Amino acid sequence: MVPHAHDESVRLMERLIDAGHDVTLLTNSAADTLLEARKRFPFMERPRGITVSGDVRTIKPERAIFDHHAAAFGLEPGATLLIDDSQKNVEGARAAGWQSVLFKDAATLEADLKRFGLEF
Repeated sequence: MVPHAHDESVRLMERLIDAGHDVTLLTNSAADTLLEARKRFPFMERPRGITVSGDVRTIKPERAIFDHHAAAFGLEPGATLLIDDSQKNVEGARAAGWQSVLFKDAATLEADLKRFGLEF
């Protein structure tokens, strides 16, 4: 479990949500780990929903988790952007037809999001 929130990244997520963008989470966490994170970090309740690998019994970068997440939330893969700190997961998302960007830091992510045409 991450012992603290990455405040700059949280602010970016909240700005996206506040600007009307649909934000969902896809995590390779165990269900109990995510439950604890949701208790500790109120911002985890802001996205529309979460797919937890431990609940669906598949993990990133396997295609099945991307397909499951897209179906569960009514997402069009080609119009969906995955942000992930693992290059393997970025490549897995792309193989599933998603757009994807490797997370390095909040400042780089903000520039990446603008390059994707997201306004917030």
